[in-house]
Amino acid sequence: MCNRNVGGRYFFKLGAKPSPPKDLFLKEKPANGYRIFVMGGSTAFGFPYDANIMFSRILNFRLADVFPDKHIEVINTAMTAVNSFTLLDFMDEILEQQPDVILIYAGHNEFYGAMGVGSVEKLGKNAKLARVYLKLTRFKTFLLVRQFVGAIQKSIAGIRGARRDADPTKTLMARIVAEQTIPYKSELYNLGMNHFEENLRLIFEKAKKKNVPIIISELVSNIKDQPPFVSVKTDSFPTAQKAFRIGKKLEARGKYNDAKTALTLAKDLDALRFRASGDCNKIIRKVAKEFKAPVAPMESRFARYSEHGLPGNEVFVEHLHPNIDGYFIMADAFFDVMRENKFISSHWNEQRIFPSDYYKSHWGLTAVDSVSAEISIHYLKGGWPFKPKGTPNYSLDDWHSTTKVESLAVRILTEKSYGVIDGHLDMAKYYEKKGDFENAFKEYKALYYIIPFEAEFYRGAVENLFKMRRFNDALVVLALSQKYIQTSFADKWMGRLFAAKKEYAKALPCLEKAVAASPDDPGLLSSLAMTYKALGEQKKAIQTLQQLQKSAAEKTKINPADQQASQLYTTLLEKAKGFLKAKDYQKALPLLMAANDIKETTFTLKWIGLLELKGGKPREAVTFMSKAAQRAPQDFELHYNLCNAHIILGQKKEAQQVLLHLEKIRPGFNDPQNLRQRLAAIE
Repeated sequence: MCNRNVGGRYFFKLGAKPSPPKDLFLKEKPANGYRIFVMGGSTAFGFPYDANIMFSRILNFRLADVFPDKHIEVINTAMTAVNSFTLLDFMDEILEQQPDVILIYAGHNEFYGAMGVGSVEKLGKNAKLARVYLKLTRFKTFLLVRQFVGAIQKSIAGIRGARRDADPTKTLMARIVAEQTIPYKSELYNLGMNHFEENLRLIFEKAKKKNVPIIISELVSNIKDQPPFVSVKTDSFPTAQKAFRIGKKLEARGKYNDAKTALTLAKDLDALRFRASGDCNKIIRKVAKEFKAPVAPMESRFARYSEHGLPGNEVFVEHLHPNIDGYFIMADAFFDVMRENKFISSHWNEQRIFPSDYYKSHWGLTAVDSVSAEISIHYLKGGWPFKPKGTPNYSLDDWHSTTKVESLAVRILTEKSYGVIDGHLDMAKYYEKKGDFENAFKEYKALYYIIPFEAEFYRGAVENLFKMRRFNDALVVLALSQKYIQTSFADKWMGRLFAAKKEYAKALPCLEKAVAASPDDPGLLSSLAMTYKALGEQKKAIQTLQQLQKSAAEKTKINPADQQASQLYTTLLEKAKGFLKAKDYQKALPLLMAANDIKETTFTLKWIGLLELKGGKPREAVTFMSKAAQRAPQDFELHYNLCNAHIILGQKKEAQQVLLHLEKIRPGFNDPQNLRQRLAAIE
């Protein structure tokens, strides 16, 4: 996959390191493989959603449906706040990976992305110098010198009180801007456009030398509902704000074509260059024409799905990032360009091409995705440039979560160690405990759309489908999982389900692989014997039944290894109990740990947790005591100490839940550790 630390090449002064998506692809490209690389900034990355809403993921699933006999790979290398300098820098490494086509959606970050003329992360105005600098970042000696010099610069900046990243409420968007005002057609504006055109041409030239085609897209943004951020007077043009007001008046009068012209001009005149101007699209079309490359007509596509042809809040979440519908529009546009230009194959099976609405209604996403995106945008709009410069971001202060999903979404935004994947997993477990297997399945489905190579996500989805007796749906999920990663779990259940449906020819290869991995599984052996018999392979059926009988006989015997482990467990536990009685906890703890490794019990889990807490390790204590608490819900001492550990860690919500449980077990209990008072003191 793309190096997760590659952002360090481009972001140094701010200390920020955006990362590309976790898209895996095979080390060895298979003979039936078709490999697509995607390049771009935060829109290509799928902001404010996770990887399941990236247009590249949607495109990947659609193409895989059209070409089931091909191994389609769509690898997204996009990162937040990068521009054409980064894309150019990526080209040589991408071309080494044997791409069949490269898709580009980029240009909004041309001024403020790394190395842009208006960015904090720049070297100056010389594009050639920037390109040389990026080549030097491949050398460790250069990086060491850069780090040393940077440390000195940050130290000086700190003394002067000029640290740009000092305010923790600032988004990367707010911190990366050095030039807040870049008037339309000014010297700095023209320089940025020149750099974009030069870099784009160099990108196409590199691809041409390797005979790799490029599909590049037009850029789109919110013109109807996003007023200009910065409006300035110039001799040649009206102010951006005036053009916007005229556009809104024309819209109100029903003169939509004229309104679009005025609103587009307002966006172009906006001196804070977060939205690409029309000149970017002119350059894209110009360079694409030179190299005979297809252009994805994103402007007309978004206009088609916007009221009166004016793209606004129907398709965008703020000034330029699409909403969920918008990302499906993007995927459709690239899909149609590939089909029209006969990429992958000269023949596209029309019967396997399903409409976009089909994918939207069957897609792997839940409220975790939409609500976490909503809160991210709420936070984004709480800071500059949506609020006055220098204003702290208090947007989350007035956000009150009313549902479990909303509380998880806030954690996703505010806790570095908690992400969308954690949110989906927690919701899946929550639904499973409630017996709501349908919604639990949907959470796991969203997870394998985020990371298609993670076997456990498919397993969770299938197990919930089994609970609903939706065996045909389970087969579909298992088959999908095998496209990305081969597992004995999928082999086993595909084989058994196909055998149950009497589709023995399909069942046989799955069952044979599963039995090779688990030769003593009685259910597998039984299904395999039945399959052999149905296919007329009587000798193999008899051999498999004999293997089943032998396995069953052996399981009735006492396994010496198990007996030895049981004896060792008893010995360790008795010694540990002796040390506990003597209050020699240092000697008791390792014995309990060893016993727990052999057999995890409520006793070992509880006492390991208690001793870890006593030894000043509350985080480890919570891990063990939480497991024990699930097994012993009426153990007051255990839950009391678990609550204490949560309070020590500052985990208010978790402590509150345990405290409520304690009140149910023993109403009005004595509180020697002052849990209630200490819990109330946590902010």
